[in-house]
Amino acid sequence: MSTVIDLTQQPEIVEFAGSSKEDINYATTFWQSIQLQPPMESRLVSSDIKQRLKVAPPSSLARNVAPSIPENSAVLQNFYVRAKTMEHFEEYNRVQKFAEARNEDKQMLMRRREERKLKEKISRNKGLKQQPDERVYSPDEYEAEAADTNDMDALKQIDDFEKKNIIDKMEDSDSD
Repeated sequence: MSTVIDLTQQPEIVEFAGSSKEDINYATTFWQSIQLQPPMESRLVSSDIKQRLKVAPPSSLARNVAPSIPENSAVLQNFYVRAKTMEHFEEYNRVQKFAEARNEDKQMLMRRREERKLKEKISRNKGLKQQPDERVYSPDEYEAEAADTNDMDALKQIDDFEKKNIIDKMEDSDSD
């Protein structure tokens, strides 16, 4: 079990009975060196630092009154109006410059779009083979078309046969 000894309750004066003056001086110096004073920085109160707040002025001198606004003359009012008008005019000019730049950008985009469309139109069919237009027939149309072509082919074959026969007969008659 530990015991706590309170050294702060002991007397400030230490007596050295039966010792020489030299031993007493050494002992006094020793005990003073053990009881070190805290450094200046850690002290709560310092003589060179003012820690007290300034005292408020007496209430008779303190006045809580709003500052008075001097009346504006006509010249000053005219100046304020002109200054405000100039500010509005400068703001208007700045906005107009932005609007002009935006319109120029839009026109440039439209011009480039038209140029691109023209180039696409020109180069649309370059490098591609033209495919013949193939018609898609329904079954009824296909049969009708096939019948027409068969009839036409048959008639053409008959005509070719007759022409051939006529030419052969003429050649036979010439050789007789």
